[in-house]
Amino acid sequence: MKDAPAAYLLADIERFSRIVIGVPLYPYQVEPLRAILDSVIHRRGREFLLVFPRQSGKNEAVAQLLVYLLTLLQRHGGQMVYGAVGDGLGRGARRLEERLATPWTRGRWRRAGRPLRYTLGRSSVVFLSSHPGAAARGETADHLLVIDEAQDQDAAHVEAVFTPMRAAHNATAVYLGTVRTTSDFLWVKKGELEAAEAADGARRVFLVGPEQVTAVNPAYAAFLADQVRRYGRRHPIVAAEYFLEPIDGAGGLFPAWRLALMAGRHPRLSAPIPGELYVATIDPAGGDPAPAGAPPLHPGRDFTAATVFRVVPPDPDDPMAGPTYEAVDVLTDHGTPHFRDEPGRAALSGRLLAWLRHWDPAHTLIDAAGVGQGLAGWLAERLGRGRVTAWPLGSAVAKARLGSDFLALVDTGRFRYWSDEAGSPDDLRPLSDGWWFRQQAAACAYSLAGGGAFDRDLRWGVPESARVETPLGPQLIHDDRLLSAALVAELERRRATGQLHFGASASRIIAGTDPLAPASGQP
Repeated sequence: MKDAPAAYLLADIERFSRIVIGVPLYPYQVEPLRAILDSVIHRRGREFLLVFPRQSGKNEAVAQLLVYLLTLLQRHGGQMVYGAVGDGLGRGARRLEERLATPWTRGRWRRAGRPLRYTLGRSSVVFLSSHPGAAARGETADHLLVIDEAQDQDAAHVEAVFTPMRAAHNATAVYLGTVRTTSDFLWVKKGELEAAEAADGARRVFLVGPEQVTAVNPAYAAFLADQVRRYGRRHPIVAAEYFLEPIDGAGGLFPAWRLALMAGRHPRLSAPIPGELYVATIDPAGGDPAPAGAPPLHPGRDFTAATVFRVVPPDPDDPMAGPTYEAVDVLTDHGTPHFRDEPGRAALSGRLLAWLRHWDPAHTLIDAAGVGQGLAGWLAERLGRGRVTAWPLGSAVAKARLGSDFLALVDTGRFRYWSDEAGSPDDLRPLSDGWWFRQQAAACAYSLAGGGAFDRDLRWGVPESARVETPLGPQLIHDDRLLSAALVAELERRRATGQLHFGASASRIIAGTDPLAPASGQP
């Protein structure tokens, strides 16, 4: 192209995106890029934070920004630095390669390794791992420093290794990522930049709400509506990744509003109601060596908890919503040997079998990790292997996914625990099963480990030191009833993905007719 058209197209990032790259940016992407470019071109050295709803184009915007700067600076020269951890480094490089396929740059850029570097003319972008264990020192960010996945960054490492790269030329810095917690690098940086905004009035923080995205992208609006229907608006994944609300801002995993959602209006049942469908879950615990009738030798050990649920079909007008699970009974046991009868105390296996035969659930899921493995096999032999699923809840990742899936049921109104027991509200009857369930849920704490992905890194449970005042004095709050209830989310996941099918069936005798008898109304 001649210089005049080139100057015209390079005069504005929106124009360059639309005509040269051929992938037009949305207005909510263009606004922060213009602010960033103003800082780069005029050597203002500002820092910017870009936080968009998940999959709404923040990495696309940065890739196009890099292509624009490579093109603009190819004669002037200079380097930009892109830092990320884990898969973010590869994703950033691949996106840049895709956007370098423009009429102006195709076949003209070069790639080199160790570290990965993309060069166009005299300008370049170098990709560096920002993991604290990586060797990333020695590079210079002449024009721009990009730190991706800011929520996963080690703040001290970024400040010690990457921030000095900007010093020689007062380079601009851009941080981008996904909202997770109020203590991570992204949210702390947000506070710092908001303070700078208040001091000089120059905007540095660009938090793009979902309403800005859905206003210009109907497909995203449909996608977001489906996520809200699936998980619930206040589920941590939806709240953080789409509505930009930190997931540790509401206290425990089950704050008061979530406890209210879990409270059903149905009573506890003592027997199945004909025509209804039930499923069951079992969270087994180990036996206690103390003899029957003696105080337990390990009073802090969890109880075995088995919960039965009534399966309520979805609204015919919204069959995709899935069924609702109403907890209607629970069996608990503290320390009974699994397979050994004792004087005055039957083995736990026999009690569970009798209870399950009484309720006749269409399917039972049992945590088969550790002590549950033997019980799972024993019950499957007697109830039928097609009616018992042994699922080992042994890994942290499995429990994280279970917690996320359980919250999706709760937040969409598809899990309910009975709210009255023996004719009175269970929250007025301390030490009742329903009361204990609510105590455990209210005491359940959580944290995020690793990279902070909620459905992978969630750590949740009742702290071992948690206690509650009761008429019998302070008592430990276990999490057995809560975990048994949460296991229904794994049953639902298997049903929703087609791995498990359960349905109700009933037989009845239909009165026969005499083929030789006259029809009704005939003589």
